[in-house]
Amino acid sequence: MSDPGSVKSSREQAQTFLQDVLRLMGFEARIEAFDQPDNEVLLHIESADAGRLIGRDAQGLEALQLVLNRMVGRFPEQTLRFIVDVERYRERKKDRLLKMALDAAEQVRQTGHPVKLAPMNAADRRIIHHAIMDQKDLRTWSEIVEGESEKRVVVDKAEPSVTDSSPPANNIH
Repeated sequence: MSDPGSVKSSREQAQTFLQDVLRLMGFEARIEAFDQPDNEVLLHIESADAGRLIGRDAQGLEALQLVLNRMVGRFPEQTLRFIVDVERYRERKKDRLLKMALDAAEQVRQTGHPVKLAPMNAADRRIIHHAIMDQKDLRTWSEIVEGESEKRVVVDKAEPSVTDSSPPANNIH
């Protein structure tokens, strides 16, 4: 675990770097830093150009986060991971994913049939898996979707039938 002085220094360094990058890109923005569990720091950006910063399918947001973590992470004393968010985009997306997981769980309970969600990236699948994990009557796993670059989550009843060849319960991939 890092000492508080180096965490503060790393947080300030990341915040300054991100502010400089945004300024060079022509964005006016305000950045706030929030300490998170597991050595993470949330850098929240407020900007009138939020949509442009987020980009299509959050590609702009992901690119900013990747560059920031690569630049700040090149220092050996760096132990923090930085999460970049714009106008609470990631928080709203997580809420949508949690609702999707709960809706799928309810559908499985009502119909008794597995629910296959749309393909999604690993971070989004992890949110779905964790949302269902504590529900003992259900299980989840990720499966490859032919012709897609991303896997999808399948939500199903916990007790497999004799002919069920699905992977074991709550495999997180």
